[in-house]
Amino acid sequence: MAISRDQKKQLIEQYVADLKAANNVVVVQQNAVPVLESTKVRKEVLGAEWKFNVVRKRLFMKALEQAGYETVALDELEGPVVVLYANGDEYAPLKVVNKYAKQFASDKASKSAFKFLGAWYDKKWNNGEYVTELANIPSREELLSKLAYLFNYPVQSFACVIDQIAKKQEA
Repeated sequence: MAISRDQKKQLIEQYVADLKAANNVVVVQQNAVPVLESTKVRKEVLGAEWKFNVVRKRLFMKALEQAGYETVALDELEGPVVVLYANGDEYAPLKVVNKYAKQFASDKASKSAFKFLGAWYDKKWNNGEYVTELANIPSREELLSKLAYLFNYPVQSFACVIDQIAKKQEA
């Protein structure tokens, strides 16, 4: 559906406002994602104080220039594009999108997919591999639980050994 010139100007103004308010901006390609799944992702992303927005690529590129972000070639943003604007936690929504991307990849019958195309961190462009690496980094809570397990494991093993010695001496 074609939109008028005024609507395009309003979209560009909205994109510029979102870009200026955001700490970081992540671009995700989505292919054949069902509306229900997209809605789930959107709700989880909004819970982490991010904004999930399907954009028009050419208008978004103009907004990038106006907001002072490093521009990229339009060819790098292939397919339908979703932009995530970071306002709060910078990495939690990446984990949400990554979780659904892995879920879609494991379902061979589904043609749905999410793919990180890149991101602007401090207004500098980083490729999709960089963003995927960030999405795979464990959270602080996960790291603390792993550390607690590492501290607990030797004590637990020692207790098992003592228990087996005690059982052996009873017999």
